[in-house]
Amino acid sequence: MTTSFALALHTTTTKLELAIAEINPNSDRNSQIYIIHKQQSWELGRELSVQLHDCLNVFMGDLAWTDLAFLAIATGIGSFTGTRIGVVVARTIGEQLQIPIYGIDCESIVTKAQQYDPPLSQGESLLAIAYDQWQAGIYPNWQDVLPIYEQ
Repeated sequence: MTTSFALALHTTTTKLELAIAEINPNSDRNSQIYIIHKQQSWELGRELSVQLHDCLNVFMGDLAWTDLAFLAIATGIGSFTGTRIGVVVARTIGEQLQIPIYGIDCESIVTKAQQYDPPLSQGESLLAIAYDQWQAGIYPNWQDVLPIYEQ
């Protein structure tokens, strides 16, 4: 069986957060859902637009883009520019790889994180929400993911 991975991107604050989970596409809901492969964050401030691609490239390391089964992206509310850049990057990757992209709002990310003791990181929370939807057979198209700017 081929190992698959899921990538989470959180770009709505001054801190870029990335997480990759190893997943088993043939697992059922009662088995190990996923294992965090690695996660990292960078305090980039206004440099997100300049450094995101380099950070993402280094973070992916030896993993091939084609190893990704799905992506999760924080869609906001947060920094207008950071959210927009993250969503565009996720949509581009999803379109090119033809994989689902799960756009998750920041309120849902925080709520999910707080359900655990200790709380999940934002990247882990993003992956948990997206994984649940992926396991439920929900496969959103890249075109469906839009940034949230206000409520």
